[in-house]
Amino acid sequence: MGFWERSKEMLNKGVISTKEVIESAAEKSKELGEKGVTKVTIMQLEKQAENRFAQIGRHVYEILVKEGQQTISKGTDEIKELLKAVEQIEKDIDSYEKKL
Repeated sequence: MGFWERSKEMLNKGVISTKEVIESAAEKSKELGEKGVTKVTIMQLEKQAENRFAQIGRHVYEILVKEGQQTISKGTDEIKELLKAVEQIEKDIDSYEKKL
């Protein structure tokens, strides 16, 4: 095999190797991108849960202090709805965490 044939073969191998590296990097980038989106979604859901907890606290305060009631239960309409929302958010977070 002459010089030009060896050079051509080496160049072809280099192109194939580069192509494989680029394809692998693209696949890994896509995977990392998807994980990043999932993590951001989880963070947004956690923030939504925090907001619901704050709403629950405000509502409990209003009932106990402002309205002067002695007790409150999770069956109170507004509290009940907020608790359902938090439970759904927790399920959603669990679902997204399984994707990681």
